[in-house]
Amino acid sequence: MLRSIRPDNNREAHPVFVASDSGRKSFGRRRFRQNPILYGIIVVMVIEFLTGMATGFDLSVRLYYALGILLISGLFWARSSSRNMSAEVERLNGPYKVGDTISETVILRNTGGTPKAWVEVEDQTDLPGVRFKKVASLGLMVAFDRIDMSGVVTRRGEYTVGPLVARTSDPFAMFPYEVQFGGTEKVLIYPKIVDIPDFASPSIHLIGDNSRRQRARILSTEVASVREYEAGDSLSRIHWLTTARTGDLMVKQFDQGSSSNMWVLFDQHRDSVVFDGEDSTDEMGATVAASVIDKYNQGFLPVGYVAHGNKSIVALPDRSAHQRELIMRHIASSKPVGNIGILQALSELERDLGQNTSLVVITASMDGPWIEALGGLTRRGVRVSTVLIDRASFNGESNAAALDHLKTLGVSTYPLSRGESIASALSMPLVEQQEGLRQATVRIQSGQTDHLDITSENTYGGNQ
Repeated sequence: MLRSIRPDNNREAHPVFVASDSGRKSFGRRRFRQNPILYGIIVVMVIEFLTGMATGFDLSVRLYYALGILLISGLFWARSSSRNMSAEVERLNGPYKVGDTISETVILRNTGGTPKAWVEVEDQTDLPGVRFKKVASLGLMVAFDRIDMSGVVTRRGEYTVGPLVARTSDPFAMFPYEVQFGGTEKVLIYPKIVDIPDFASPSIHLIGDNSRRQRARILSTEVASVREYEAGDSLSRIHWLTTARTGDLMVKQFDQGSSSNMWVLFDQHRDSVVFDGEDSTDEMGATVAASVIDKYNQGFLPVGYVAHGNKSIVALPDRSAHQRELIMRHIASSKPVGNIGILQALSELERDLGQNTSLVVITASMDGPWIEALGGLTRRGVRVSTVLIDRASFNGESNAAALDHLKTLGVSTYPLSRGESIASALSMPLVEQQEGLRQATVRIQSGQTDHLDITSENTYGGNQ
């Protein structure tokens, strides 16, 4: 379920979709590419021709004719090679996430009698760090060549793959030709998902059948709304009156109570980001956001999501697979260039953040009024957890003042630095870490060193 929001100047109007089925292309478009070797030979021919005409030197004339024959034969060879060639490319559908290997297979065929000792095959793409490029050989006895290409995706986002380009030439590389097959396809790279601890759920644990029985008791018998039927929905939840009126299967959504709802706010304001690329605060924040959504969606907890990058979204709490896919697509494609900060985003959620509601804020922001707002929510009974990404670890301006401010207000904060394990960082909030360290220090000073190792392991989750 989506809530309508104010239009954003940077917002794109159309949703992003994953690339469609694999394409098979066999028709090419030829293009002659200029080559300095050709111009060099033409210059030599002109010089030899003028020398022969001026001096009557027979060798110059013969060399002129020899170079002319070489040019003509090379031209016909290159044209024949580029014409008598076809290609098929099979691209896997995905979906892909950061760290996955994306691969494809190209079958290049020689449909003529001209051998092609050197054919450079490239499937053009703007995927960061990925290059689909190899050299094939098609001789007189080789009718086709199978080429497997792959690369590891390192950054989330929406990218293009294609067209497929084959480059060939004559044996002397005087007339290089480029043959283009097919068009482009879109591919959506999802953020990396890591296994994280249960750090922010509202008093409902995510393990065992007993937890599911606990969640079931939270549900109200009052119907809050209806929505379209999705695969996996219980038939007992079908709202037959609405189904009969609309002609489409509709299911009941019950009021799940404020205590079972969780909100995730991913800060994509342009001023909160350090660096741009695969090694940035935004990329780390996207990994955290995707991991949190995946964690609690699998635990059947209603999760809402708010983010304002170049695309804005306010997704109301839901636990359906459709909701998860919607949010993941947004995280994958949204860029950190928004102009709506945390404070304004919180104002949009004010009516939804009731007592015992959980809120996870993921940000690399500096100190500001948004921290006071989080402190106010904590005093109202909202379970606030802040994942604060350390800007200094990304060579940005330090946001240590924000960390101190959050600690002062008693907001549960999880500091996260560049290169640090996300699972370890989310295992214990800063206040508990400091308390564990204080207790360990007291034991050392009192001579209770026999419990030191156990205390250290419990304090940091076993990760030193």
